[in-house]
Amino acid sequence: MKQFVAGLCWLLGTAMAAQTPPRFTVGFADTVLFNDSLRYTAFGYDGPAPLFVQAWFPIEEPNAHRLSYHQLRERQYSGPLQRVYQELLLRADSAFIEYDLRYPYNGDRAIDYAPFTEHQVKDSLFALRTSAFAADRPERSDRPVIVYHHGAQGFSDENVALAEHFARLGFVFLSCNYHWPLADRPYGFPLTWEPDRHSIRTMLRFARSLARGNKVFYIGHSWGAQEGWCTLYEPGLADAFISLETTMEWKTDTAEVRDKWPHVLEAITTHGYPMPILMVADTDGEPPFPLFKGVRGDIRYLDPRHPFGHESYTSVYLLRLLGRGRFPVPDAEELLVQNALLAELYRELLDFLWEQVGWPALPPTLRDEDPFHRYPAPKDR
Repeated sequence: MKQFVAGLCWLLGTAMAAQTPPRFTVGFADTVLFNDSLRYTAFGYDGPAPLFVQAWFPIEEPNAHRLSYHQLRERQYSGPLQRVYQELLLRADSAFIEYDLRYPYNGDRAIDYAPFTEHQVKDSLFALRTSAFAADRPERSDRPVIVYHHGAQGFSDENVALAEHFARLGFVFLSCNYHWPLADRPYGFPLTWEPDRHSIRTMLRFARSLARGNKVFYIGHSWGAQEGWCTLYEPGLADAFISLETTMEWKTDTAEVRDKWPHVLEAITTHGYPMPILMVADTDGEPPFPLFKGVRGDIRYLDPRHPFGHESYTSVYLLRLLGRGRFPVPDAEELLVQNALLAELYRELLDFLWEQVGWPALPPTLRDEDPFHRYPAPKDR
């Protein structure tokens, strides 16, 4: 597949093009924020935990070539911060290989990429062009802003296609690292064994400063969704919350949940949530999800009718599809099914946030079959 294919957005766009309003060109910029409430010490750095922010946003006209996945990560810092950033990238690359490259969908036998190594395959994929152009980050955007939180062992650009999709439609999309590299610990080992509410607040405050009175939304996947439940009960932080499979949705054993996710259980049983919430999870059943039935808040539920993998919520998991013809993709058919479901999910996320912004309703989606179980049913809302 040629270089000009713009990542997963090309694949997703084929399913979305007939149903979306006019689109913007996607701009990209980065910055760094600091969580003054969390101290990080490693690789010669000692100070507030750095949040390496990536931002996708609408622009009128491009002024350069589209950026590759690798170029989204290129940064230069002075002193120890550069070492910290490089160490973070090394661990993010390892996580990409382990979770998104090494094994086929629903398989536990490693893919044989011979004569290529896994690192060569990774480099080949990261050389592909995205849909984003380097641009100056606006100090004020006057647009709704989305803050994305990756899952455990995830990384800030694990959902490039989602970021570009929303930026193309008039949103600002922000993501950053919620993990920091530690020399003697596995990637994702926490600096403190508590929810990192301060990093989320730092990002949401930054989002508010960009939004200039527009809505600010939070999307979290897996651990990122769990962190949302632990934080977003505070009024004024977010105007809507999308929870993408916390992994608790199919649990019924409260004792097990209390043992594994005590902070989340405490939050959902003791707090109410002041914003609309969309919950998505593949439970092999139908919503509502047992442990969340009593949560105080305006909650809508989606449960895919067909199997949908936990990593399939991230567009980076489907990036291997773009390597067909250059290296083996033994599960291409399964990934194409996952891609189609992800495109349907993107439309659902867009409908939900579009409604929260208050923009005119989008055209209805024409489907032979609804790909989701829903609760409450649309007629009941």
